[in-house]
Amino acid sequence: MTCSRRGLRQLTLGSIATGLYLAAMSSSAAAQEAVEAPPPSGAAVPPVTEAPAETLPPAAAAPVAPAEPPPVTQPPAAIVEPAASAPAEEPAAEEEKAAPWYEGFSLSGFVDAYAALRSDKNNRPLATPAPIGGYYHEAYVQNNGFALAVAGVDASYTGEKLGATVSLRFGPAVNRFYAANMRDTGIESITQAYVTYKPIEQLTFDLGQFNTIYGAEVLESWKNVNYSRGGLYYAMQPFWHTGLRANIAVAEGFALNALVVNGVNNAFENNRSPSLGLQAVITASDVFSLAAGYLGALNPTQGGNGPFQNFFDVVATVTAGGFKLVVNGDLNLYKPAAGEDGQNWWGISVAPAYAFNEVFGIGARVEYLSDSANLWGMTTTKTPFSVDEETGEETGELAGKASLTTLTFTVDIKPIPSVANLVLRPEFRYEIAGNYYFFDKDNELTKNFWTVMLGAAVSTL
Repeated sequence: MTCSRRGLRQLTLGSIATGLYLAAMSSSAAAQEAVEAPPPSGAAVPPVTEAPAETLPPAAAAPVAPAEPPPVTQPPAAIVEPAASAPAEEPAAEEEKAAPWYEGFSLSGFVDAYAALRSDKNNRPLATPAPIGGYYHEAYVQNNGFALAVAGVDASYTGEKLGATVSLRFGPAVNRFYAANMRDTGIESITQAYVTYKPIEQLTFDLGQFNTIYGAEVLESWKNVNYSRGGLYYAMQPFWHTGLRANIAVAEGFALNALVVNGVNNAFENNRSPSLGLQAVITASDVFSLAAGYLGALNPTQGGNGPFQNFFDVVATVTAGGFKLVVNGDLNLYKPAAGEDGQNWWGISVAPAYAFNEVFGIGARVEYLSDSANLWGMTTTKTPFSVDEETGEETGELAGKASLTTLTFTVDIKPIPSVANLVLRPEFRYEIAGNYYFFDKDNELTKNFWTVMLGAAVSTL
């Protein structure tokens, strides 16, 4: 077979081209295997950038892009699991909110005792027909020497809608608190016992027997500025009521108290209709608060609640750091009987206090009381009762107008630091009557009277 030189040249060139093409394809396949196949253990991994993209055909370059794993967009299982298990935690949260039935109960108690030295005698005669001993305006410190004032126990239950409160008091001060002996009424040791209903957050009802809402002082001595309670507290204010009480939270810092009660200090109604009371309480800030109230007997019965026919009470409190100031004023307008001229009594008390630290403080009180008809038994002559000018005999009627000024200075000591349960209160009190009202150590009537005392109270509150 023969061929031309030209044909031999073409064959030779074609064979060379074909060989070059096959060699290139083999090199591409080897490069791809080098990228995809894991390197042997200990061999260095060449960076991807060492294989130039432009030397590879488009089809062979595609596998190079996913050389690193694609980013994970699905959240890790540890993040997903809490979201999936959240519904299972809701019942546990509800169980934590459901408090035990007994958690709303509370129990507390206290004991209050004193030692006193007075300017009169323990066997003094009564200048007036004051109830249950003592001078009419006198609260719970009544004798020389040592004495228990009062011991008490408070129990209460507070639920979401319902509640109950019972306050028991024992000791010589109980009859003074009632201004009578309450044995026949069955409540001789109960100062409070009422049920509470709270239909909505802003409204609360109390039904039963409860302490008055009026005045600045209370039976529990350690809650007051001074140890002894003032004449304004005991002679011119109610102590307790029986009936219905409502508290309405009108707005932030403003509330109303309303009463429908058996007058004043009555277990049972002895007027022809109930007494009505209303009080507005304004708490402007942590520094200042004001309470202004009224109590009226619609149809008073003489000898019952006649004196508390139109009673007005205002209490203002200022607190700034360790300083506290309590101002209390009262006015009562009444008619002793139908057709008689109107009478009145009024009084004011100013009580500043300052706590130097959690252990030591001082307090004071200045009072002035005025009684136009001498209803509280402060006499105007050296005989307790008026004297008939013709016969010279006592008429049995208390003599005219009376007034009283009291000055009290108290030291407040909490001897155990950071513990407010024990309170010791040394106190000096001096009183000046506008008329002959007190007795001296010779049992002679006098206008002046003083008491030095040490009060001690321990409470679980």
